[in-house]
Amino acid sequence: MKLYLVRHGETSWNEKGLWQGIADVPLNERGRNQAKKLAERLKKADAVYSSPLMRSFETAKEIAEKFEKKVKIEEGLKECEISLWNGLTVEEAMREYPYEFKKWSTDPNFEVEGLESMKNVQKRVVKSMIKIVARERLNGSNDVVVVSHSLSLRSFICWVLGLPLHLHRNFKLDNASLSIVEIESKPRLILLNDTCHLESS
Repeated sequence: MKLYLVRHGETSWNEKGLWQGIADVPLNERGRNQAKKLAERLKKADAVYSSPLMRSFETAKEIAEKFEKKVKIEEGLKECEISLWNGLTVEEAMREYPYEFKKWSTDPNFEVEGLESMKNVQKRVVKSMIKIVARERLNGSNDVVVVSHSLSLRSFICWVLGLPLHLHRNFKLDNASLSIVEIESKPRLILLNDTCHLESS
């Protein structure tokens, strides 16, 4: 089985470099075009899963419609809750909340009101992925698309690679990027942050 890990397309907040977290921001026009191109790039999808947030669902819907599937919502795939910084740039968050930003960025267990710990994000995302794999194996699926968010997917990829969670900052996932995890006796990453389908845009 392969998990096709997709980060949602661009939103107006992405365009402006603003933290979104679980703020329910829809795709912008460019993001919708990215989702269409990503759907065109994929050759097969036995099932399509999505975070409940609109930007993820809209991306997943483009893919699901191509393969005549319905999007399956998985709550655990939502983005990290960072309402303390919603609508701020990284620079503004660092300036206005220096202690919280430093602690959250370096300690995966750190959380305060309005900031979910990265450890909790990883725990729920991994749980959701394991549940998806088990369910789709029973369904006989080989190619499963999972649309989620940058921090959520990076935390899962760290788990797949056996990396300390703080190293999620050492790689990036672009909007509408594709990463692939192959599930055999154990999961392994076979593609990371591929955006070749967007190069003609």
